[in-house]
Amino acid sequence: MELEHAFQLSSTFTAFQLLFMSSLVVSGFLGRADIFRAFVRTVTTYIMSFGPVALLLYVLYEVSKLQ
Repeated sequence: MELEHAFQLSSTFTAFQLLFMSSLVVSGFLGRADIFRAFVRTVTTYIMSFGPVALLLYVLYEVSKLQ
């Protein structure tokens, strides 16, 4: 697992991520679902466009190491 270390985050960054996500979830619970829906729509769009490209680059990288 070579990419395992690439996804290791510092504790400060992880705390900011948790704070951000919890603020979105709390806003959804308080009835401000439009903010949560807009965020999920944006993230889904980026994941659906970036995910396959990242997977292709990873596969090409692994294949290039075989030679």
